[in-house]
Amino acid sequence: MTSTSPRHRFFAQQVATQFELAAVVCEQKKNYYVQQREESEAIRAHFARNAVQELACFHDVSAKDAYGAVTVPDINAPEVIQWVSTLDIDVVCLFGTSILRDGWLGAFPGKIVNLHLGLSPWYRGSATLFWPFADAAAEFLGTTIHLAVEKVDAGAILHRIRPSLQTGRNYYEISHQLIRESIEAFPGIVTSYLASTLYPQIQEDVTGRICRKADFNDAALARALSYVGDGFTAAELHRIEEAAQCLCLP
Repeated sequence: MTSTSPRHRFFAQQVATQFELAAVVCEQKKNYYVQQREESEAIRAHFARNAVQELACFHDVSAKDAYGAVTVPDINAPEVIQWVSTLDIDVVCLFGTSILRDGWLGAFPGKIVNLHLGLSPWYRGSATLFWPFADAAAEFLGTTIHLAVEKVDAGAILHRIRPSLQTGRNYYEISHQLIRESIEAFPGIVTSYLASTLYPQIQEDVTGRICRKADFNDAALARALSYVGDGFTAAELHRIEEAAQCLCLP
């Protein structure tokens, strides 16, 4: 289950390399940050540039749906849950939808694996690849593959992916490359989980940050883009690497 942007079509394409797809359910992409876009030229330019980079990063995704995807307005609609529940499914692969409600979790206990674009438990919620840039804390850049539970982005962890940072890459390039690498890693991680060669690990007991759409504004965007500029300096890359080692991630 995913959404309708190029990255989401790429996700379905990658999952299909290792799994027979019983169904592909795409939730229609919602128009978030409407007020911010209306009020700020800088934010409009940011989303436009982000869209261009997404197309460049996922240039090899099929322009047409090759998997008989069904697009729905609401992933949590009872009729969607009921329909999927009738299918013969070993695992539900999840990326980029709205937060799943209890109906899904009850129908597929322990069978929903989510790709979260943030390093849980430190960054949970919305736009969690953006906020480490805004916080000048790229040691917390990363994604998390975890089991879906009622609490947002808090399920037991199967794997984390951190970016391979280097000089000369800006915010948009770093973010989308990390997303692509995470999607590419996802099917293999799920395969190992189903084969019981990879076991879920309870998340660390830290407070972390819950990121909210309402907190995104011109000031946060300016901080994020200024922090990385046209690429991290060698000194900042060294600091990030040392700080990341202190997290002692498994």
